[in-house]
Amino acid sequence: MNNRKQRCGRGIMVSERINTVVTVGNRMGLHARPASRIAMMLADYPGAVLTLAREDDPKNPADCRSVLSLIILAASKGTRLILNGSGEQAEEAVRRIGDFFAVNFEEE
Repeated sequence: MNNRKQRCGRGIMVSERINTVVTVGNRMGLHARPASRIAMMLADYPGAVLTLAREDDPKNPADCRSVLSLIILAASKGTRLILNGSGEQAEEAVRRIGDFFAVNFEEE
């Protein structure tokens, strides 16, 4: 996981970005049920902004709060995704979503 903090005068943090790569391990890929769970998980982190982008197409990220946006990624088993987070609680949110990918969306 990579962290990038930007500070302006007097040590005040302006923004923080956290990046990590996750791999879809579920045999059905990133489908509606796990996309919905990801969006619901983020309700616990109102200050965090998370996006997922295909590693082979990083310029078209999906908003992790949008089920449809996540489904449009068409991430099948084995797809590597870049998970980016910023804002308050972003590190915790990225860790939680990363763990969800690590256990194959708790479906297998």
